[in-house]
Amino acid sequence: MSTQFRISELFHSLQGEGPLAGTPAHFLRLQGCTVGCQWCDTRYSWSPEGGEPQPIEALFERALALGPADLLVVTGGEPLEHAGLSELLNGALERWTTVEVETSGIAPPPRSHARLRWNVSSKLPSATARWEDTWRHSAAWLAESNATFKLVVGGGDDIADALRMIEAHHLPAHRVMLMPQGMRDAELRERAVELAEICKRHGFRLSARLHVWLWGAKRGV
Repeated sequence: MSTQFRISELFHSLQGEGPLAGTPAHFLRLQGCTVGCQWCDTRYSWSPEGGEPQPIEALFERALALGPADLLVVTGGEPLEHAGLSELLNGALERWTTVEVETSGIAPPPRSHARLRWNVSSKLPSATARWEDTWRHSAAWLAESNATFKLVVGGGDDIADALRMIEAHHLPAHRVMLMPQGMRDAELRERAVELAEICKRHGFRLSARLHVWLWGAKRGV
């Protein structure tokens, strides 16, 4: 019997964040997350009892029927808190050209593959009481060549904390992206302008939030 996953959302859109921003994608949002970021815009995906349990094959069929895309984005929730994630990824790599997993880095990478990419958003102290847990496996993520570190930066001490963690964990500049935290255009623009200068100074990349710019604070986009 195929492993079942609790699914919060399944939709077809453009990847809005990270190194593949702007790419048409199928999104598979898994249900369940214990990281608990205070600014999280998908809190509805936290409860492990929420969502709709479905077998992997049915999920893939539903996703592929939504529209054309060579990219599958597995997000959450927190995908790494699902015991059957490797099985899901194996099946996905048989059907999509590229598979990208969005994670906090709360656990080490369960597997590696040339067409499997990892969007690792380790947390800053302002985000969650569990922020240090998301950095414990940074060495394993550094060893995964297809992992990009996308740090969500808001106000207060976030910029200083981001620079401190990047240095402490020896993250190469070309593998770091800074993304402004926020859900309103004015807020995102103000923070993005500030982060752009930091990126220019240190050689990082700036991540957009295209889905917020295009569609606002909506689900399923």
